Amino acid sequence: MKNKNLIELKNISKIYPGRDIPTLDNLSLNIQEGESLVLIGSSGSGKTTLLKLLNGLETPTSGSIQIKGKDINSYDILDLRRSFFGYVFQKIGLFPHMTVKENINIVLRLTKKSPKFCEKRVCELLDFIRLSPDLYLDRYPDELSGGEQQRVGVARALAMDSECLLMDEPFGALDAVTRCELQDEIIRLKEEFKKTIVFITHDISEAFKLGDRIAVMQKGKIEQISSKETLYGSPKTPFVEQLVQTGLGV
Repeated sequence: MKNKNLIELKNISKIYPGRDIPTLDNLSLNIQEGESLVLIGSSGSGKTTLLKLLNGLETPTSGSIQIKGKDINSYDILDLRRSFFGYVFQKIGLFPHMTVKENINIVLRLTKKSPKFCEKRVCELLDFIRLSPDLYLDRYPDELSGGEQQRVGVARALAMDSECLLMDEPFGALDAVTRCELQDEIIRLKEEFKKTIVFITHDISEAFKLGDRIAVMQKGKIEQISSKETLYGSPKTPFVEQLVQTGLGV
């Protein structure tokens, strides 16, 4: 049975002040419930702007965004950020003066969860990302490796049991071994918690590993959105063909 559309973007354009060329250009896209959708394209193609529009950090110049069939403007944007979307930043974004426990706990405290609930939830999340609470609860970010910091970032995004995770090149700065391990963790997360994931990458092999569907972006438009098999076997444009062939060494 086909999955339901969780999010729909209709004819979205985004033009920043002082720029003649749109960052997003009349883009339409459906994100299905429970899928991993990977956005890939060169720098400046509009990938991060698209994620910011979903999370309410930016507003479209024109077009509409619907979440569960309702216009995004009908929601309280802070509630959306805290409960519907979990955001994993490109540069991790842990607060250096806070411990691991405090970093994961911050969203829970904003929603006034009880201290007992918060402590239990933080420990559950650390167990899930395979960092022992006994060893890591009271550590600070500068006491963690890059991979450990990124795991904590994922745990923070999961703290409110968000339906959709937005991940902006979360593993780009990590070494190949750590990156592979964390890719496996994302697959496990999706299978165990049935999360919808929108994942940005520059790496076509990462896109093929993680994506149920892959959207190739260039100059604010979607060149092709399809399964990895279709993308590999039937590229629609020369740009898509070159991206796949170069990235996979075909």
